[in-house]
Amino acid sequence: MLPWETPTLADYEALSSESEFAAWVLVNGYNLSHSTVSVHRSGLSGGMEALNTKLKEAGFQLNTSGGELKVSPDGGLLQSSTVSEQLPFTFAGGEEREVAGAYIEFAERKALPEFEHIPEGELEEHQRRDGFEQVQADLIFDSTNPKMQQPGVARVMFDDSEDNKSV
Repeated sequence: MLPWETPTLADYEALSSESEFAAWVLVNGYNLSHSTVSVHRSGLSGGMEALNTKLKEAGFQLNTSGGELKVSPDGGLLQSSTVSEQLPFTFAGGEEREVAGAYIEFAERKALPEFEHIPEGELEEHQRRDGFEQVQADLIFDSTNPKMQQPGVARVMFDDSEDNKSV
């Protein structure tokens, strides 16, 4: 149940052309868009690469926008995500369409350079890379966009513009 009136398909498409996230919220309301699993806390050996292999072997489709594994320019933040399930939605005019639901994000935060000498199992959270990269966040949100999951479709990962600084 949405906390506002059911949108029309035209409104959804118009909003989608401006902001994928706003269109997602329009049809999903206050639902959770994703949850993030801290891979470095999981105890899984092999990190993100091993996790991605296990997920694919289990039948999960991974977000390939920008590559399955998104790596920050400093190498300290590794991220991947599943592709969201497509859910049926009925718009105000009675039109039915599949829209994106939630997805799962996975993040591994490496040791900051000054703490790389500490064994992995002894690192504390404040000794790990923090924050996010805007470009990576945009690529992760592509988990809700089936068009971005087709072969040959990718975005440019990093550039030096002000829009791509850590947040």
